[in-house]
Amino acid sequence: MAEKDGKTEKPSPKKFKDARKKGEIAKSQDLTSAITFIVFTGASAFLGPYILKQGFLYLRVYLSEGLLVSGMENSLGNIGMKAIMFTLVLAGPFLAIGFIASLLASMLQTGFLFTTTAIKFDIKKINPVSGFKNMFSKKTLFALLKNIMKLGLVFWMSYLMISSSINHVINSSNVGTEKLFFLVMELVKSLGVQLGIVLLVLGIADYLYQIYDYRNGLKMSKQELKDEYKESEGDPQIKGKRKQFHRQMTSGSLMDVETATAVITNPTHLAIAIRYEKGKDEVPIIVAKGADHQAAKIRERAKESNVPIIENKPVARAMYKSIEVGQPVPVDMYQAIAEILALVYQMEQMNKRKI
Repeated sequence: MAEKDGKTEKPSPKKFKDARKKGEIAKSQDLTSAITFIVFTGASAFLGPYILKQGFLYLRVYLSEGLLVSGMENSLGNIGMKAIMFTLVLAGPFLAIGFIASLLASMLQTGFLFTTTAIKFDIKKINPVSGFKNMFSKKTLFALLKNIMKLGLVFWMSYLMISSSINHVINSSNVGTEKLFFLVMELVKSLGVQLGIVLLVLGIADYLYQIYDYRNGLKMSKQELKDEYKESEGDPQIKGKRKQFHRQMTSGSLMDVETATAVITNPTHLAIAIRYEKGKDEVPIIVAKGADHQAAKIRERAKESNVPIIENKPVARAMYKSIEVGQPVPVDMYQAIAEILALVYQMEQMNKRKI
């Protein structure tokens, strides 16, 4: 479906992130149910003695008070309250285990996720036309068919297990209530283990399909990828102009190179133009700097303006990294700059003598 709509590109990280914020994630309810069922079945095997103990305790307390038909209507409230308390005591551990198992099974698939987007009011959710379409969509029909097949498989396995053990249970009626109880519990545990394995395999298969369907549903068209890139990174043309303007602002104007006393180079990758005029500048000032293409322009302008170009790799690297255009040379570099300026003055004197 996604390919028919022209969405052939893999979803971007931003697409995944936005979908997760909305609560749209790959999750298999079948896998959650399978894990919950397995944990519940295992807990039932361990809680069998607890069930038997609490059941006998309830019957002992209840029967010790006697059961009189006459006047029973006056005791219905007391009987009902005791029955409710017994149900809570008996079912409480199972409810807690089921809730925790379901929560952990969900987090195992999705990680920790909290979002309120899914519960926000949306008029589309109560639109009868959309609801009717969703009711008969391919996805809904596939889910219905899958659940019917799974339910049929569970009934078939249960029938085979019970039919093979029913005679053994019936013939064991004379072993006593307590032993019969444990016999039935053993049968339930055996059935639960087999069903749990089958449901787990089906759940894992469904989870893998949900991941495939989720990623396929998030596929993007090439135009969507371009629009997303422009939105997150900005228009490439505007971004290029912004970078060029930033380079100009941080590298200084090439016109300022004409006022420089010297240009210090790396010799080809870096170029830093410094100015120091006695009586005007208290300390040397950086008037322009650049790397690669910008450095070449600075050297070219320096040659046109007869500004001396001095090669000094350590000084050029240190100045390019630590000093911005318009800033003075730091104190710890005075000695190195003084030596360069002295060399420049010597070159100027030699040129004057030649003249």
